[in-house]
Amino acid sequence: MGAFLRRSQSTARPQSNRADDPCAPLARMAAGLPALLAGIGVLVAAAGLFAAEPPVATSELATPRTGEASPGIVIHLATGSVGGTFLPVGHDLARWFENALPEVRVLVDTTAGSVDNLRRLIEGVDDLAIVGASPLHKVVEDRSRIALAREAAEVCVLGTLYNDAEQYVVRSSLVRDHSMLDLYGLLMYPGPHDSGGEIDTRTVLQALKVEPQFVYPLERDKGYAEAAAALVRGEFDACTFSGGVPIVAVTDLFRDHPGEFEILPFTRHQLNKVRHAALDFQQVEIPAGSYPGQNHGINSVGGPNLLVAGAGLPRHLAARLDRAIRAGIAEPGRNLRGPSSHPVLRILSPALWDTGAREHRCLDDSVSHTP
Repeated sequence: MGAFLRRSQSTARPQSNRADDPCAPLARMAAGLPALLAGIGVLVAAAGLFAAEPPVATSELATPRTGEASPGIVIHLATGSVGGTFLPVGHDLARWFENALPEVRVLVDTTAGSVDNLRRLIEGVDDLAIVGASPLHKVVEDRSRIALAREAAEVCVLGTLYNDAEQYVVRSSLVRDHSMLDLYGLLMYPGPHDSGGEIDTRTVLQALKVEPQFVYPLERDKGYAEAAAALVRGEFDACTFSGGVPIVAVTDLFRDHPGEFEILPFTRHQLNKVRHAALDFQQVEIPAGSYPGQNHGINSVGGPNLLVAGAGLPRHLAARLDRAIRAGIAEPGRNLRGPSSHPVLRILSPALWDTGAREHRCLDDSVSHTP
C-alpha cells in the first residue's frame, strides 16, 4: 500500500472497475471531465480564462522530518496560490492528517486554484484537492456542450470544509457608487489563471451586467500575494480575491496601505440578481473587523469549498481521512480547530462537513464510520 500514491515511475492513473468504487456517484456526473477541462476555453474564450500559463506549482511536506525512514504513504494535496486561503488551510489539513495517521506524509502543492486542482486530480498529479463547488459544478454542467475525446477519471467529494466570500478590492479613490457598479470600465484582475475566482468573477459580473476591462489573459499569472502587490503599483484598478475570510493577501494589503483600498459591497438587488443567475452562490457577510480598518460588515456572495479525492485514492484510505476530519471537528479549540489553524477551520462543524458528502456521496456510512 505504501507506494500506491507515489507516481515517480509512472504518471498513469490506476483505473478502477469495482462495483463498490467509492467515487461512483460523482464519477457518473463527471464523465468527460478531462476533455471538458481541456475544452472549456472554447466556452469562455471571450473571457480568456485559459489562455495563460498558471503559476508554477511547488510541493512541500506539511511537517518536514529528518532522520526518518521513508513514509509508508505519501499523499499530494493540491491547494492554491500564495496569499490565498486554500494554501494555509491545506497546510492545516496536512498537519492534522499526519498527526491522526502517523504512517501518512502529506505534500502540500501550491497551485493556481480550483480548476487547476481538478485537472491535477484527473491527471493523477495530486491525490486530494481543495475545490470550490461553483467551479466544479460549472465544469460538470458544461460537459454536454463538448465533444468528449476520452473517458473521464473519477473524483470524489469527501466533504465541505468552509464557505468562502468573493471579495472585489478597488482603489478607494475610484469608488463612487459604493457597490459593484464601481467596477464599470475599470482595469480588473479577475484572479489567477485556472482559479475558481477567475470563473466566479465572470459569472457574477455577467449576472450583474457589469463590464470592467479585464487584464490581458497572458498576464493572469499572479497568485493573490503578487496580485495585491501589483494592485499597489497601479498595474490595475481592481482585483478579485476569492476565499475564506480572512484572506492573507487582503489582510496584508489593508494593514500596509490603510485607507487606500476597499472591498465593494453588493446591494440587495445585486445579491438577488446573482443568486437567481447562479444557484451555487449564497449571500454571505464579511464581518466587521475581518480586515484592518474594516469597521462595518460587507455584503457579498460566496459558496462552499470542498475536499475532493482523485480516483487513485482507495476507499479504505478515503474513509480514514474522513474519520480523521470528523475526529478533528469533535475537538473545538484543539488540533484541527485549534488557535493556530485558519479561522475557517476553527468553525468547521459536522453539519457543514456533511453537506458536500450528501450531495456527492462516495463513502457509505458503514465505511465512513467504521474504525
